[in-house]
Amino acid sequence: MKRQSKNNNKGELTRAKRYVLRLLGRRPYSKKEVEDKLRRQGFGEVIIKQVREELTKLNLINDEEFATSYVEAKLSGKPKGHLLLTRDLQRKGINPEIIKKVINRFLPKEKEILLAQELAEKKIKKERSLSKAPIKQKLYFYLRGRGFTEEIIEEVMEKINYE
Repeated sequence: MKRQSKNNNKGELTRAKRYVLRLLGRRPYSKKEVEDKLRRQGFGEVIIKQVREELTKLNLINDEEFATSYVEAKLSGKPKGHLLLTRDLQRKGINPEIIKKVINRFLPKEKEILLAQELAEKKIKKERSLSKAPIKQKLYFYLRGRGFTEEIIEEVMEKINYE
């Protein structure tokens, strides 16, 4: 009887690994995302742990590489400030030290100010018909929603020409 349960366990492990490899073929996933996906598929904790350990050893699951590619992708599209990037990565289960390291590497304060300024200038061009006060208010909430800190927003708003 034990032999059959061992074979079932091996089959489950193989099925779980195949599932995760299919996922990883589409895009990178964090360890937490992989674990969550496997749980939703009904795999047990023992199988989940084995899959995570094996794929981590093979460097197919790597939270630092995941965070790096995630931040690069988000900065190349419609940029986000470090508050929003941090929150997104935390939700994906990335270690706070990794988050800080990756964000500091790709989004130093000077770059974040430039990104916020570019977004602000684009927003102002779209809102030309409004007077200065509503533009400032809209701009503040827009930048805040994009994950920029008060300090960066204030610095950007001082530099912007509202005319």
